[in-house]
Amino acid sequence: MMSLPFSLSVVNRALRFSGQIVAWITLFGVVSLEAGDWPQFRGPNQDGISTETNFRTQGKAPLLWQKSIGLGYSAPVVADGKVVISGHDGESTDTLWCFDAASGDEVWKHSYPQPLGDLYFQGGTTGCAAISGDRVYHLAREGEFFCLDLATGRIIWSVHLQKDHRYSKPTWGFSGAPLIDGDVVYLNAGEAGLALSVADGSVVWKSDNEEAGYSTPYLFERGGKRYLIVSNKRAYVCVDPATGSEVWSHRWMTRYGVNSADPIVSGDEIFISSGYGKGGVLLGWDGAGKPDRIWQNREMRTQMNAAILHQGHLYGIDGNESVDGTALKCLDWATGETIWSEESVGHGTVMMAGNHLIVLTEKGELQIAVANPRSYEPTLRQKLIGARIWTVPVLANGILYARNEHGQFAAVDLGEDAR
Repeated sequence: MMSLPFSLSVVNRALRFSGQIVAWITLFGVVSLEAGDWPQFRGPNQDGISTETNFRTQGKAPLLWQKSIGLGYSAPVVADGKVVISGHDGESTDTLWCFDAASGDEVWKHSYPQPLGDLYFQGGTTGCAAISGDRVYHLAREGEFFCLDLATGRIIWSVHLQKDHRYSKPTWGFSGAPLIDGDVVYLNAGEAGLALSVADGSVVWKSDNEEAGYSTPYLFERGGKRYLIVSNKRAYVCVDPATGSEVWSHRWMTRYGVNSADPIVSGDEIFISSGYGKGGVLLGWDGAGKPDRIWQNREMRTQMNAAILHQGHLYGIDGNESVDGTALKCLDWATGETIWSEESVGHGTVMMAGNHLIVLTEKGELQIAVANPRSYEPTLRQKLIGARIWTVPVLANGILYARNEHGQFAAVDLGEDAR
């Protein structure tokens, strides 16, 4: 049984005051209008960490609203007071939903034909949308790529990765999220990605045909230069984001070609991991030549979602779904040594805010705990939604959003810390 990543993009947004641009808060081209927004999978910095610090870490989080959005595992994105997420009707149609983030009122929806795609799992949507400025970008599993107006859901332009660009569909469909950077949107397609103009979807550059991986394109900087990492079924490839030319390729063979988890970059080190018993590797790369292996083991086998790096430790789900021993783990980044393991989480998911882990167990229990490399001790436990959970929750502007595979989508008020 396999599943896919739920990934997203780097987003540029301007801060305006009295109608004039007064500041650009930039990290590798990222600008966020509101500090609490979550416009892409794994958050504004692609690291799974929210910038919020004042939120409830004990007691009970009140339910604000709940919706039924259809089958799937796509994670929500939040910006400009709106939350966008997708689901499948179980027959022949996907729907991209836009709700008011606070009230849950439907703002618009966009439906389109799409097969269920239930190969070895229940099927449904798997990739995440991305919000940039007044637009939403959404990639469907069959390769339909839409640019829509955030306010109305009107299609501004669209392309098809199979029909227009002759890319082979990955076994479980295109699932890496769009990555928007300035006037370019990057997609995980082909051997090492596809770059399109955000204005009209025209090609900026494209890689050769190959079965893509399921991770989201990842931007980072090294020595004053910018790089992009994209996965295919055989490797993680680093390219020049301006031209698409290959910088290096690290061969990474995972069963079924499921390279799903996004890489994690810290300084001169890069962590890559996948499930199906493969494990992870920490690479060292100073910007010249190919990266060197620092350590490699099977202690963090992230089948779907990438782990989180915090103060020299990795926190993530190790193991495959439906396999005994799958657990939330803490690893030492420098050595790869397991420090603790919590099997009660199962094949759940984890994000982070402040110095706290925000966990959804596979059975739908919300757990919040200090990210402690010595032990895992939740201070909040609350049944939130029904099983099964493979989708990372999102904390944005004091509201936690969570969905299960059947399409139960809930928003709860974490508010300010009640301590």
